[in-house]
Amino acid sequence: MKAILIPDFVSDPSTLQPTSTPIPTPKPNQCLVRITYCSPQHADILHAQGKHQNNNKKRGWCFPPFVLGFDFAGEVVNSPRNGDVNTSAVFKKGDRVFGAALGAFAEYVCVDVQAIRKIPAALSDETACAMSGQAVSYASVVHIAKIKPGETVMVSGASGGLGSVCCMVAKALGAKVIALSGSADKISTIRETIGADLVLEMEGDWIEQVMGFTQGKGVDVMLDNTGMVNDAIRALAYFGRIVILGFAARKGVMEDVKMNKLLLKSVTVMGYRFGESGRRYPDELKKIWEGYLRMLETGQLKAPLYGKYTGLEDIGRALKDLEERRVCGKIVVKVASENETARL
Repeated sequence: MKAILIPDFVSDPSTLQPTSTPIPTPKPNQCLVRITYCSPQHADILHAQGKHQNNNKKRGWCFPPFVLGFDFAGEVVNSPRNGDVNTSAVFKKGDRVFGAALGAFAEYVCVDVQAIRKIPAALSDETACAMSGQAVSYASVVHIAKIKPGETVMVSGASGGLGSVCCMVAKALGAKVIALSGSADKISTIRETIGADLVLEMEGDWIEQVMGFTQGKGVDVMLDNTGMVNDAIRALAYFGRIVILGFAARKGVMEDVKMNKLLLKSVTVMGYRFGESGRRYPDELKKIWEGYLRMLETGQLKAPLYGKYTGLEDIGRALKDLEERRVCGKIVVKVASENETARL
């Protein structure tokens, strides 16, 4: 099969091209999935460069050689027999599924049955792929921050996949939303696609504008997926909450936060590691997915797609667009047609 194989960490992920590698063999608890779409994200850039926390020599687990990529949608080629795996999930050949697993930038991927879900009939593979990794956004807003109607919520990286969905979920719950962007070029698009109450470029007096919008109170909740806790504290209300989701680090470098700043405003900071939380609390994870998919099926959430990318040959271009902050929404790369017959 074709895949984006990382034999050694690279400095420039935009140079990556597909190579030929054997189709993986599933373990007893895994499905083999033919990928129709995959969705690059900033974490993939860090993984390729060796700068992600998963690449840490002492505590990490992701080391070359490996196939890059996580989020995908596709079709089950084969699955475990019911007696081979202890799970309520049952998949059969031909089922359309989506999920996340290392190795998604390829024509096929082996994935644990617990890590994939059937695509609802109302959703396309493309939409499911775009929204695969954004369940963390829904969970952060609903289950972690516990946002209430009338609260004011500020979201960093609002033009990206995680941030845009955070904005949409918060709006659906009746909150006022302040969307932050690092680029003036994206402001009008953010305003049109997610309906934020205030969209700000993080330049100049943006914190003063936040305080003016909230009549001096500050925001109740900050959803941070870019790494800006220190700035968030300045714009936060007393007893405000900060939720850190995704790999919140600018260029892989985590920021330092002085504890006295948290103390002075009685700030609560919550880190949310979606994958590990789901493994530890499967019943809660089930509720998260039910609520998230319900919002998707009813149209409260829409996939904010960006650009057109076809074939694994476009992965490098997609990663370059992400790294240069051109993207407003979510990139989805078409790997194969949904109606093609699997080769296996």
